[in-house]
Amino acid sequence: MAELGRLERWMQAVIVHPGRVEDAVRSSSATRHLKVSDARRALLPSKTMEPLERLAVYQGMYPLRMCEALAADYPGLSEFLGSGRFFDFVLAYVAVHPSHSYTFARLGDRVPEFLQETRLIPSAAFLSDLARLERAISEVFEFDEERAGPPAPPPRHVATDWALRRFAVSPTLRLLSFRYAAGPALDALKAGKRPSTRPRASWTAVHRRRYSVYRVELRREEFLLLEALVKGRTLGAALREAARKNGKPLSPRAVTRAFRTFTAERLIGEG
Repeated sequence: MAELGRLERWMQAVIVHPGRVEDAVRSSSATRHLKVSDARRALLPSKTMEPLERLAVYQGMYPLRMCEALAADYPGLSEFLGSGRFFDFVLAYVAVHPSHSYTFARLGDRVPEFLQETRLIPSAAFLSDLARLERAISEVFEFDEERAGPPAPPPRHVATDWALRRFAVSPTLRLLSFRYAAGPALDALKAGKRPSTRPRASWTAVHRRRYSVYRVELRREEFLLLEALVKGRTLGAALREAARKNGKPLSPRAVTRAFRTFTAERLIGEG
């Protein structure tokens, strides 16, 4: 009888191997742990199934479990592609980025990059932006806020030395710029509607308060200013950096509107 450790490693190699179970048990990844003859002696039949048939049940369920895990992380992507095309996508993805962990929690980490690099899927560039947004939402939801400490209090109005002020930001904050309107697309998919896949630049902030994730659609100048503040720039330096990237200074009206958004959405706090 094979020792338990070797048998477990062999069974894992067989289950994750693509294709027929007969090919899986003869694969090099499986036979390095257990010869086929030894494996046949280690596995017993049931009343209705032969040993390989019993093993095939687990092997057949493995792609389905990966599909369920990725659909949970990327519901918008799953909805857009539909069940059949999404399953084919999962098989193509895991062939390049297989799971190396006992859990599927990090299985989908490379999905946006895979979509960006692949040419096999129509609208792949749009779907990559959509997947980036969904991954950010998952990361923010899973963030351990207790380790980060209490949130900073909202900023006070101070008339003097405004240019030298710095602002605290939530450690859960994620800033994303897109070639496509990823946020409205995700909203449309959740509502059962077909989103537009035409390029339209958009900017989004994702953060969490307590146990709820919030998504804020930003204007470009708001994104550039907040991006500079997140880096720890003073307000004066942040305005100059945003102006340089924007190609022109931000108007007083734009700055006022930006800070109304930042404070109302609790994106910044007192530094």
